[in-house]
Amino acid sequence: MNTGDLISSLDDLFAGFDTAFAAADAQIQLSPGGARLTCRTAFARYAETLDHALADSIGRNRADCQVLVAFPESLGLTGVPAWNEPYYRERAVETALAKTRYRLNHMLEIGFWQLYDRQTGRGIQLMRDAESLPLWDSGSPLRNFLHWHLNAADRSLVHAGSLGIGGHGVLLSGAGGSGKSGTVLAGVLHGLETVGDDYLLVTAPTTAPVLAEPLFRTLKTDPVGYARLGLARFSAIPRTLNWQGKHQFALADIGAEARAEGLEIHAICLPEVGGGAVTRFEEVSAKQAFLAMAPSSVSQIPGDRDISFSVAAALARKLPAFRMRLSPDPAEIAYSVACFIEGLGR
Repeated sequence: MNTGDLISSLDDLFAGFDTAFAAADAQIQLSPGGARLTCRTAFARYAETLDHALADSIGRNRADCQVLVAFPESLGLTGVPAWNEPYYRERAVETALAKTRYRLNHMLEIGFWQLYDRQTGRGIQLMRDAESLPLWDSGSPLRNFLHWHLNAADRSLVHAGSLGIGGHGVLLSGAGGSGKSGTVLAGVLHGLETVGDDYLLVTAPTTAPVLAEPLFRTLKTDPVGYARLGLARFSAIPRTLNWQGKHQFALADIGAEARAEGLEIHAICLPEVGGGAVTRFEEVSAKQAFLAMAPSSVSQIPGDRDISFSVAAALARKLPAFRMRLSPDPAEIAYSVACFIEGLGR
């Protein structure tokens, strides 16, 4: 396969979809982002990963999606497709496919392919073997398919956390180490709601309120946060660390039923580890909010980056933004966030 023959190559691969999908042993059905996702695979352990990590939300009459997670033999191939160019140029491939029915993600070094047909809502995740998965996959599996399937002019996956109360809330955005994940956990452990810690589905209409919806159940924290939050009391949380040096687990592992079906978003907060006894909120510019949110959303999720960029810009224009200087006390952080949300004049 190469940049010049993408369409014919993808046509050929999808020609075997029906047979391979019907033959796959394991099936799981969930509704992340309100769209019914049916995934079939011969890789039973992957079905368990999806069941643990993906959110299951109330349907919103969005189109169904089918994804086949397969090894080459499932599609009658002797191996994963070979990329017949010296380098895989991600942006060149995205440009070549931008006006077509197809979307594609490829990780050359591990023989990992994700192929998606926008017209049929079908996707193929093709792997060299059971170990040929991206390091991030266990925390946000199938996230590129969800992005390609669910995005619209005013809707996209956004790299952000969330906290809320009574169906109203805020987005939490920032670089690694800013305190975003710890803030989400502090809130959830003290009674606040969330629609996610890492990737959310966000709709930013011109006239209606901003809505954030859940895609994943996954939470993460580093060993310092693990100790500060007292997470050792939850036996379901793995003691081993993931590829980022963090404990990775699901909401259910901490006995939390705090995942909301959706949050009406009223502000963007940029957490920052502070030193004061009380968490403080300081208003910042729309530009600062955009720069905190857009780069990671656009760079980490391939394909349709113009939509990701546009939604991030719309959020920055539409919502007030605040620097959130965190205290070291999880209970105080949760209380301050709850008071802040209540005071937003919704």
